Amino acid sequence: MTEFRPATPDDLEALHALVHAAYRGDSARRGWTHEADLLDGSRIDRGSLLSAISLPGQVVLVAFHGEALSGCVHVTDRGEGLAYLGMLTVDPVLQAKGLGRRLIAAAEAHAFRHFDARRMEMTVIVHRSELIAWYQRRGYQLTGETRPFPATDPRFGLPRRDDLAFAVLEKPLDRIVTDRLVLRPARMDDLHALHAVFTRPEAMTWWSSPPHETLEQTRAWLDSMIAHQHSGLDFLIERDGQVIGKAGFWRAPEIGYILHPDHWGQGLGREAVVAVLDRLFAISDHDKATADVDPDNTASIRLLEGLGFRRTGFAERTWNVGGEWKNSYFYAISRGEWQARTGA
Repeated sequence: MTEFRPATPDDLEALHALVHAAYRGDSARRGWTHEADLLDGSRIDRGSLLSAISLPGQVVLVAFHGEALSGCVHVTDRGEGLAYLGMLTVDPVLQAKGLGRRLIAAAEAHAFRHFDARRMEMTVIVHRSELIAWYQRRGYQLTGETRPFPATDPRFGLPRRDDLAFAVLEKPLDRIVTDRLVLRPARMDDLHALHAVFTRPEAMTWWSSPPHETLEQTRAWLDSMIAHQHSGLDFLIERDGQVIGKAGFWRAPEIGYILHPDHWGQGLGREAVVAVLDRLFAISDHDKATADVDPDNTASIRLLEGLGFRRTGFAERTWNVGGEWKNSYFYAISRGEWQARTGA
């Protein structure tokens, strides 16, 4: 299992060697992307790296697999809700195995939780188009701004060409981007898309209320979600720009989710649930996630049990939905169980 923690000065030499190996020279060429053809010299000098580890308002998160240092990422608090992500590093022989994505997620969670950041910024050398595209798939977007490369400062490397510059990318931290979905806060202009979900009897069979009969019912539900989503744990599910459901924690740590029937059977519910569980354990102190499921809701039971949730109890007549009493199975998964399962 990979473990993440803030670096300490004791990690300095191993970190310096890892960063240099991943960014410079022949060792970097073993990875899927590198700067070795653009820059020689050092990626970062020891003094700058020690400052990144030690000074307030910044952190270097390190990833260990067993005793081996396998990656790192640097996060800086820029103030006014902005954080900066830099020095994302994965051991070249371990690249293309998902560790980079997990380091980004850890960095974003740290910035959200400890720096109160709601936006993350980064810069990438403009010639590294494949890396820019990779960050875009993680939810970062080009701002259109470019910044000069510090070509005269050897602490950042010695350019092999004279046209280096940085492209600036930014991502809102109040959303989650998965392979097929964007999970984001609710807005008032989501009313009609949500109403299309809440009026479908199939979708509402296991919900806490009958299908909505009026737009005002959906408006009241949406108002309540917006009023309670400050925790950063409750999201609407968007696919290709269309809102198709909801997933998250209205009252953590109990998870809830609903998906428009047109999008069932494609693994999208699982994708959303995995994303919000990762988020719960990344930015909160909750030691478990829980679920309350109707015993007849076999699809939800299959989803939760497939993700490692354990049934912890049963109760009768827990919900009165449209005059009909419903029963409940209770499920839970601990932080440790989830992290062991996902390798986080």
